[in-house]
Amino acid sequence: MRLKKIRLAGFKSFVDPTNIPFPDAMTAIVGPNGCGKSNVIDAVRWVLGESSAKNLRGDAMTDVIFNGSSARKPVGQCSVELVFENVSERLQGEYAKYNELSIKRLVTRDATSTYFLNGSKCRRRDVTDLFLGTGLGPRSYAIIEQGMISRLIESKPQDLRIFIEEAAGISRYKERRRETENRIRHTQENLERLQDVRGELAQQLEKLQRQASAAQKYKTLKAQERQLKAELAALRWLKHSQQADSLQKHVDELEVDLQALMQQQRGDESGLLIKQQQRDDLRTQSEQLQQRYFKLGTDITRVEQNQHHNKARIGQIGAELQQILQQQAELALQREQNEVQRSELQLQIEELEPEFMLLQESLQEQQSLLEAEEQKLREQRHVWNEHLKQQRALQQQHHQVSSKVDSLQLMLQRSETTLHSMQSQLQQLPETNQDEVNRLAEQLREAEQELADTSMQLQNTLEQKKTEQTQLLQCRDVLKDTDKQLAVMEAQLASLLALQQLEADNVAYQAYLSDNTQSWQPLWQYLSVEPTWQLAVETVLGKWLQAPVFNQQAEFADVSGAIALFSENFVQHKASGSLAERVSSDSCPHWLNMVLCAEDEVSAKQISLLPGQSVITPDGYWRGTDWAIRCEVASEQTVLVRATLIEQVQREIAQQNARKSELDERVQALDAACEELIKGAQQLDEAREVLRHRVLESKQQFLQAEQAQLQRDNQQQALQQQIQDLQLHIETEREELLLAKAQSEDSAEQLAQADSQVSQMQDSQQQIDLAINQQRQRVEQLRNDSHRLALSRQQQQSQYQQCEQQLTRMADMLTALDEREAMLVEERESLQLPLEDNQEQLQLWLTERVDIEQQKNICQQQLEDIELWLADCYKGQQQVAAKAAKIKAEQASIRLEIEGQRVRANALIEQLDEMRQNLKFVLDNLSDDAEENQWQKQLDQVGMQLARLGAVNLTAVEEYELQAQRKAHLDEQFDDLTSALDTLQTAIRKIDRETRARFKETFDSVNQDLQHLFPKVFGGGAAYLALTDDDLLETGVTIMAQPPGKKNSTIHLLSGGEKALTALSLVFAIFRLNPAPFCLLDEVDAPLDDANVVRFCKLVSEMSDSVQFIYITHNKIAMEMATHLTGVTMAEPGVSRMVAVDVEQAVALAEA
Repeated sequence: MRLKKIRLAGFKSFVDPTNIPFPDAMTAIVGPNGCGKSNVIDAVRWVLGESSAKNLRGDAMTDVIFNGSSARKPVGQCSVELVFENVSERLQGEYAKYNELSIKRLVTRDATSTYFLNGSKCRRRDVTDLFLGTGLGPRSYAIIEQGMISRLIESKPQDLRIFIEEAAGISRYKERRRETENRIRHTQENLERLQDVRGELAQQLEKLQRQASAAQKYKTLKAQERQLKAELAALRWLKHSQQADSLQKHVDELEVDLQALMQQQRGDESGLLIKQQQRDDLRTQSEQLQQRYFKLGTDITRVEQNQHHNKARIGQIGAELQQILQQQAELALQREQNEVQRSELQLQIEELEPEFMLLQESLQEQQSLLEAEEQKLREQRHVWNEHLKQQRALQQQHHQVSSKVDSLQLMLQRSETTLHSMQSQLQQLPETNQDEVNRLAEQLREAEQELADTSMQLQNTLEQKKTEQTQLLQCRDVLKDTDKQLAVMEAQLASLLALQQLEADNVAYQAYLSDNTQSWQPLWQYLSVEPTWQLAVETVLGKWLQAPVFNQQAEFADVSGAIALFSENFVQHKASGSLAERVSSDSCPHWLNMVLCAEDEVSAKQISLLPGQSVITPDGYWRGTDWAIRCEVASEQTVLVRATLIEQVQREIAQQNARKSELDERVQALDAACEELIKGAQQLDEAREVLRHRVLESKQQFLQAEQAQLQRDNQQQALQQQIQDLQLHIETEREELLLAKAQSEDSAEQLAQADSQVSQMQDSQQQIDLAINQQRQRVEQLRNDSHRLALSRQQQQSQYQQCEQQLTRMADMLTALDEREAMLVEERESLQLPLEDNQEQLQLWLTERVDIEQQKNICQQQLEDIELWLADCYKGQQQVAAKAAKIKAEQASIRLEIEGQRVRANALIEQLDEMRQNLKFVLDNLSDDAEENQWQKQLDQVGMQLARLGAVNLTAVEEYELQAQRKAHLDEQFDDLTSALDTLQTAIRKIDRETRARFKETFDSVNQDLQHLFPKVFGGGAAYLALTDDDLLETGVTIMAQPPGKKNSTIHLLSGGEKALTALSLVFAIFRLNPAPFCLLDEVDAPLDDANVVRFCKLVSEMSDSVQFIYITHNKIAMEMATHLTGVTMAEPGVSRMVAVDVEQAVALAEA
């Protein structure tokens, strides 16, 4: 697997889409400073998932987007794509089968970052997981940028461990371990929360078993409150509707005035459009004339400038020709003078040659005599030097012994002084103060006990608050469920009432009944029937069940199709075995006595009937003497059954309302309790903080006193031991001083004898030196004469050569002047030709410009006239528009008021809908004397009565069953979480075993390769890796290196170049074990000298067989190593471009 190419677009200085290919194993990226070379490294790091803008040399992630230059605007997004060859199938998983892999990252100005794998959108984690264990990553050892070499070699042990882990391929294990630890932590947190909830539920279940109560009064008051709220909302709706209707009439009057103004405005617009079109045509014509006028002016200016330039140039050429003629004359005169000087110098050189040869011969004879005398002197000096060495050795020996005596005397004095000082310090040490230490210890224990008590109170308060909050949440959940149940019941009640209402099919009669204020009720409400015989009564009575029951016949209205019953005619006697007996009302219609009851159809057929009698069964089979009817209506669809259901639902609604009120009060009480507990917890927490500071201060005072006591004891013991050691040392120094004084006396006698011998030999040598000095003076005189003559001859020869060179140079200058003269004459003739042609064209353009200027003035005058007319027209329209705007503003204000009234009315309707009340029904049943203030007072009184009621729990049994089911479910979850926690901990142990084994194996291999590579890079020395701890999961890694001839104690003492080579040795050792697909090096050879660069290049060349290298360099030796050169240029400021060169092809082309 290797990097095939990089595609960049808008990334930093690479604003244009750029492809950077990497066809060979060694590619060098070169270019001047600041051209954008390091941006290539940043691009690779960015695509591989780098999330820190600081590591990309920026402040924000959007800083990687091209921000513009002096000639270009900023771009809105940037993208970088890496294309890999995966022929070796090194990647694992689903991407192993692809021969080519593409990874792309795109970021926009709003900091939205998107990743793509082979064109498919993916997550950042997918990219990082893909390269786990391969050595690639945003901060892996495969990418080494500027300054990273020194940071690598000086990094902390834990940071250096990361590189070993990546080489070992255990980064994926660490990621899995981190995820598993997170799951374990979350599982443990869930277990704790679950255990708390289970405990609270257990307490709740105990309480729910003991709870039971009723709240009928609460239900009654709640129903009365709901009715009063509905009627009060209806009164307010009626008031807002009347106000909205009044305001709407005023809006309609204003609309008539507004339409009149708009009609006037439309009449003026037709003439305005015609004038606007004329104005636009004149503007277009004026712009065309103006453009032609400007073009003629530009042409005229250009031709005039050309004419002026040509004339000036002709004048310059004439002046330059004059200078050339003058220079030619001066050069001819100088050439004649130089030829005369050359002849004179030739004669002087020939005269000096014989004299120079005689001086050379005499100098050689005197030089031979001088060498013989000097040889004799050297032999004498050799003997004298031997004696002198002996003398100096004796002097040095005597000096050393004397110095030793002085040093021993001085050391003895210092030791005695130090001994007196230590004895004085021992006497001055302060006395022990154990009582103060004991007092501070007791004070610390008291403060810690008080802190523990306060912490326990705070913990109890927090637990109590947690319990109250849990109860509050449970109450709110129950209240929410109660609201839902109540809404369902009210909807069911409304549907049942609507079905009952639909049974009445005479609309006119129902309208009469609604308007009639007299007392009446339908028959189905008047009768009370046993549930078993409700269907039978429904079959017999039919539509009579909806008939109204009046007390007297006089109350009945004369309405077409109307039916009615009169309770004054009902019978109280109920025949035995008849259907009337099944009705529990005091009285009932007399014809029910004529209907007998049978338990089933068989029994009904066996009963003998009298004329007018019939028999019916509970399932609706009704038979007479000569007829039979079978009811087809389901029992649950009958009026009486629905009436029973309505009563049942109304009772349940009342119960739910009472329960809701109780829950509301319970929630309020729990809220207040929670607030009190929170305040108490805050006060306890503040007190705990004060106590904690007091404990810290006490502990610090106790430790300081204890430390002072310990320091005093240690100091006393140390001084006593030092005094004993120093006394022994003084005795030893006195013995050494006596021995050194005896040695000094012996060396003084030997030195006196040597001084006498050296003095005798020095007199003999002075005589030989005098003879040699005289001979040297004679030789030096001859040498000076010869040198002076040679200088004179050399000076004349130099002057002769200068004359020759000046003559040659003058000839070249004359030739150049002739050529320049011919060129200027030709240029002058070419400039004189176009002057006359340009003058004629210039005159024609001037005439045309005058004509165009006149046309433009006429057009401008017409345009100004139209503009004045339009301004007057616009002013009139603005006045009309102002009047219309004033009317519209007034309309808008009134409409806002209308809308406000309607919104308030609609809000009241919504309020009624929430209460399941019909507005029309409420208004129809509202008394005529109803007033808003009176109804509000009644509602307040009902609310006060509800507030005085205590909390009532209506659903203790249902809640107990619900909470018991929840408890069982939580117990099951607890078992599942415990099992999952055991599984996760087993996985952690397995990951740790694999991680230890892989890390140890990789560490040993990298350490061995480092010990092999380091001497190879440095030409000697040694380096190794070491662990900082025995725990292979947490231990850090340190590196120790000692170049040849050095025994440094730490890696920080190495020079910059040595650190760079050591870091490269470590990186290449890792590469040998787990080679990444490629290695990026950014100027890592900068601190190296040429010799070390050669070693670095040789090592990179050897490893390029298995690793693809891409490196940035300014070093020529490193450039020569590359098989492919890629240059980065910045010809356009702020914009980088690529220039690629294949080195082998370039060499082949150069040789051809």
